[in-house]
Amino acid sequence: MSNVEALLNQVLARLSVIEAKIGGGAGGSSSDAAPGLPPRIAAYDAYCTAHLDPFIAACTKLGGDAEKAGNNIKEAWQAQRAFLLMATACKEPAQSSLPSLLKDLSVKLSAAKTLINRNEWENHTKTLSEGISCLNWLCIKPAPRDFIESSIGRSDYYANNIRKEFKTSNPDQIAFCSTFKTLIIELMAYVKEHHTTGVTWNPKGVDVKEYDASSAGAAAAPVAAPVAAPAAKPAAAAPAAAGPAKADLFAALNKDAAITSGLKKVTKDMQTWREEYKGGDAPAPVVKAAPKAPAAAAAVVMKHPPVCAFANNKWQVEYQTAEQGVVDIAIQDKKETVYILGCVGATIAIKGKCKSIVVDGCKRTRVTFQSAMASCEVVNCQRMNIVCEETVAAVAIDKTDGIVVTLPRSSLNTEVVASKSSEMNLSWPDENGDMVEKPIPEQYVHRIKGMSVTADVSDLYTH
Repeated sequence: MSNVEALLNQVLARLSVIEAKIGGGAGGSSSDAAPGLPPRIAAYDAYCTAHLDPFIAACTKLGGDAEKAGNNIKEAWQAQRAFLLMATACKEPAQSSLPSLLKDLSVKLSAAKTLINRNEWENHTKTLSEGISCLNWLCIKPAPRDFIESSIGRSDYYANNIRKEFKTSNPDQIAFCSTFKTLIIELMAYVKEHHTTGVTWNPKGVDVKEYDASSAGAAAAPVAAPVAAPAAKPAAAAPAAAGPAKADLFAALNKDAAITSGLKKVTKDMQTWREEYKGGDAPAPVVKAAPKAPAAAAAVVMKHPPVCAFANNKWQVEYQTAEQGVVDIAIQDKKETVYILGCVGATIAIKGKCKSIVVDGCKRTRVTFQSAMASCEVVNCQRMNIVCEETVAAVAIDKTDGIVVTLPRSSLNTEVVASKSSEMNLSWPDENGDMVEKPIPEQYVHRIKGMSVTADVSDLYTH
C-alpha cells in the first residue's frame, strides 16, 4: 500500500509541474489554490514537492546531525523561494545590493559549515555543506546552470564515502545521498527552463527597496506544500474517499491522448513572449508608507577585486570566490609558479606541469593540479581541499585548520610536512581503487631518554 501511495505522490507531483508550465488545468488546481501566483513560483513549488520532500523525509529517518542539516537545507530552499518571489515583483537591482537581499540565505550557507563535526555524521554534513553552495547561482550570470552542476562533484566526494560504507547494509543511507543529488540535478532543470541566463526579474515591477514580502500572499506559503490537495472533509469520511479518488486518477491516466482534452487553451493574451503582451509576472505589491529601514549589513564581501594574471613566470590568483566559478590556469612552461591568495569558496584548476604552488590565506577553497615538481605549500588557510592528479614531490601545511590532501597512486611517495595545523587528512586510492582517508597525527607523546627527547605518535592514531 505504501508503494502505491508513493507512486501516486510522484504522479501528482509530475502533473503539478505540467500544470505550472501551461498556467493551469481542467477543473481547477494549483492556480485556483494560489490565485495570482507567478508561473515560475508555481513551478518551483512543484519542484520542491517532488524532490525536496523526499530528501527531508530521508534526513528525518536517519535522525541525528543528518536531520539537523536537512532542516537547514529546507530553510535555505525556503529563502531561495522568497528571493525568487521578490524577483517576480521587482526590477533588477544593482549587483552591489545582492548581498543584503540574500542575507537570509547567507545565514543558512554559513550554518551548513558550523554543523560539521568529527562524528558519525561528518560525511553527511560535509555532503550537504558542499551541495548547498549551489544556491549561489542566484548571483551568477550568464550561466547559472553550469555553476550548479559544479557543486555536484564536490558534494559527491563525501557522499561516495557514505555509499561505500552502507552500500549493502542500510538503504536509508543510500536514499539520503540519492535524494540530495536529485534535488540539485532537478534544480538545474528548473533554472535552465525559468532562469536560463540568471534570475529573471520583472522589468515592470517596483524597486526592491519598496518591496513588501507580506503583501505577496504566496510568500508565506510553505515551500513544500502538498500538491493539488483535495478539499477538507470530515475525518471519518477521508478513508472512504481515498479509494474513489485513486480510481478516478488512474481512469484519467488511461485516457491516453484524450487526457489533454480538459486542458485550457492558451489564448493570445497568455503568450508572454509577444511584444504586445502587457501583463506582469505578478500583481504589484502594496508599497508601505513607513520610513525605509537602514540597509542591512552585507554578507561576506571581498575587500579587493578578483585577480588572475600572469607575469614573469608567475601566476597571481587572488580574491576569487564561488561567484567566479571554476578558475582555470593553463601552465605553458614547467618553470611557471602559481601563487593563490585570499580566495573564499573558490575552485581553482591548474592544468599542466608547474614548478611549485603556494596557497596563502584562503578559506573553503578547492585546488586541483596535475603535477608540481617542487612542492605545494598551504599557509594560513581554513577548510581546504587540495587534489593532486599526477605527481608532487612534497606538500607543506602550515598554520592551517581543516585540510584534505588527495594523492593518486602515482604519487604515494610524496612527503607531507605539517606544523601548527589541525584537522588534517590524507586521502589516496588503495589497490582496488577505493579511496582511503586517514588523519595526519596532531598529538605526540614525548619522553626524555638520556640526553635527547623522543617523539611518538599518540595512541589515538594507532587504530
